[in-house]
Amino acid sequence: MTEGTEFDLPPGAEQTYTSIIDKMQVPADAPGLRELQALGLVAPSPTKPDHYVALDAQLAIRGHLAAEQAAFGRTARRMAGIAALDRLAARHDQARYWGGPKSEFLPTPELVVARIEEAVSRATTEVLTAQPGYRKRPVIESAMRRDVDLLTRGVQMKILYHESTRTNPNVKDYTTQVLGYGAEIRVLHGPFLQVIIIDAREAFIRNVASNDDNDQSGWHVRDMAAAMHMRETYLLDWLRAEAWDADTGKRTRGWLTERQRMILRLLAEGFEQVQISTRLGVSERTVAGQLATLRAQLGLKTTAQLMVWYGRQQQEL
Repeated sequence: MTEGTEFDLPPGAEQTYTSIIDKMQVPADAPGLRELQALGLVAPSPTKPDHYVALDAQLAIRGHLAAEQAAFGRTARRMAGIAALDRLAARHDQARYWGGPKSEFLPTPELVVARIEEAVSRATTEVLTAQPGYRKRPVIESAMRRDVDLLTRGVQMKILYHESTRTNPNVKDYTTQVLGYGAEIRVLHGPFLQVIIIDAREAFIRNVASNDDNDQSGWHVRDMAAAMHMRETYLLDWLRAEAWDADTGKRTRGWLTERQRMILRLLAEGFEQVQISTRLGVSERTVAGQLATLRAQLGLKTTAQLMVWYGRQQQEL
């Protein structure tokens, strides 16, 4: 068998093979005769001109299987080599000045949605979204299906909403679902820009070049340097945002106890936790527990992040 031979026999080939087994003469243009010869199932008779003999089909099958297994092994080795080249490509991406292909203008909302769906389906590590404005229910329902699938695949997801969306029942339904699958959601009280950032490699933004507030066109940014810059800006907004309260929808500011306020104030003044416990007449464990509670409520990981939040918000506390 030659490389690239197909194993699907054309119509009539089985009947031709049966006729040859029955020692019947078949014409040179018999259906499938050429394919049967290529597969090693028949051969010209060595004693009778214009006749053919049937060969052992089991022997031919074993030969084809052996050849295909050998070809598969060669393909696997070549693919392993390609993976090594991909690692070199990643090193090159880190060193080059060119960040990637140019941005692409998406003139219609349908194209924007389709391109976002395609890009999100390729996500492997994280998707960051900032949604400052009102979103219609069909849009939210479509995003819910997409984002639940994303989270199920193990992709991390952060979502920023404006504080006003707490009263939107459509947003509440969405947040209840995605929070259950591990998404992180926070809210901001000031203005911020709409953006979706995928794996720090590509991003989607609205058409800021347009002066029309109703313009629903957008841009697909595929320059990696620009996408990484957007990610850093997003994380700064994330740091100053408040955790979404899925149960009550209330603001997270304003619920601080007087003790928590005092602990934060003393930390900001430079006191250590052991000194704070002495000044307040409580145990050091109590101080640490209060700080842990605040970090959990705000979705923060470290006390340093908590103090950054406090520094930005203390005028309202």
